[in-house]
Amino acid sequence: MITEITQSLINELAKCPHRVYLGRVKGIKIPPGVAARRGSMVHKGAEHIHRVKADTGADVPMDEATDAARDEFRRLVIEEGVYLDREEQSIKNELLNVALNEGVASVRTYRKHISPAMKDIAIVEERLYADVGAGIPISGQMDVVADGMLTDLKTSAKRWTDGQEDTLIQPAMYRLLLKANGFGPLDARYVILSPMKRGPKETDENIVFDSEEGICCECRYTARTDEQEKKLIARIHAVAGMLKKGDFPPAPPDQWWCSEKFCGYFKTVCKYT
Repeated sequence: MITEITQSLINELAKCPHRVYLGRVKGIKIPPGVAARRGSMVHKGAEHIHRVKADTGADVPMDEATDAARDEFRRLVIEEGVYLDREEQSIKNELLNVALNEGVASVRTYRKHISPAMKDIAIVEERLYADVGAGIPISGQMDVVADGMLTDLKTSAKRWTDGQEDTLIQPAMYRLLLKANGFGPLDARYVILSPMKRGPKETDENIVFDSEEGICCECRYTARTDEQEKKLIARIHAVAGMLKKGDFPPAPPDQWWCSEKFCGYFKTVCKYT
């Protein structure tokens, strides 16, 4: 049952409403793929870094941060599983080992280059709620709010395209939530961690290539306006209306995500495929 509207729900509905119906309404759970499991382990390592810093003011030892990430990866894979298509099944162990090693390297890179500069940490992995008059609340879980800025951590197979950070719904959604919960209209920073064999062509204070870890760490800053918030609220009302009607059509079949490789429902329970 859907009891709140999140930015991830809005994005999922834009791709395939029927997938949302299967997963969130019918409760048919398909685990995410290897890349998502890597992302989750990196977030767990970062969360441990932030919580220790918030509680003690000190930077956590590197081994402690990476152990927290490794433990989360193993727990997720063993207890909750990982989705693999037919081609990936034959190289499952190789894929998992690569993801684990890249995840550990990403946590180490984040601990070396990003978290030491954080001082005043106000929120760590906290879910906030707000009422925007849609008949269903909005919510979002912040990675970390520190020094008057929202920082959201992303893992990516490759570097983001130019301006990608300015196209996302998330900063406006989180701006709404933070304002409703007593914070100001905070800007956002994305920290994108991407495995790379060689560094990017350019580096500056916002782009660091850690050659020891094989990880590019890039900071992208983005802001949202009151007008953008109003447009997002209109979108939220439209989503709420869609949920109320129970209208969950399938994605167009020519979309890349409507395939066995990217959707665990494709060959199992989806009546459209």
